[in-house]
Amino acid sequence: MQPLSSIPSDSPPVSPKEAHPASTKHKDRPDDPTISPESEPVSISQTGQEINRYAEAMTLLPDIRKERITQIQAALENGTYAVSSQNLADKLIQELSDQLPDTSP
Repeated sequence: MQPLSSIPSDSPPVSPKEAHPASTKHKDRPDDPTISPESEPVSISQTGQEINRYAEAMTLLPDIRKERITQIQAALENGTYAVSSQNLADKLIQELSDQLPDTSP
């Protein structure tokens, strides 16, 4: 492929087929392993189908986090956001204890 600086500005546009001739399909060369027939069946695995179902279901869920973030941002801007020091300490201790290796016999 030529660098852009080497292409004259008055050159005519090039179609994608001309730019990448190997990517076009040639019906006259059915034995070429790099070219797939247009009618080749495609199947999606059970796992792929399940992932698609979950992805579609996720798009239907309401964006509760966005609402919560907006509430917290407003409270921070107003100076009304309060954090319980007891809750914070409890969560820090829990998080740290979850990261410690299990020492039980």
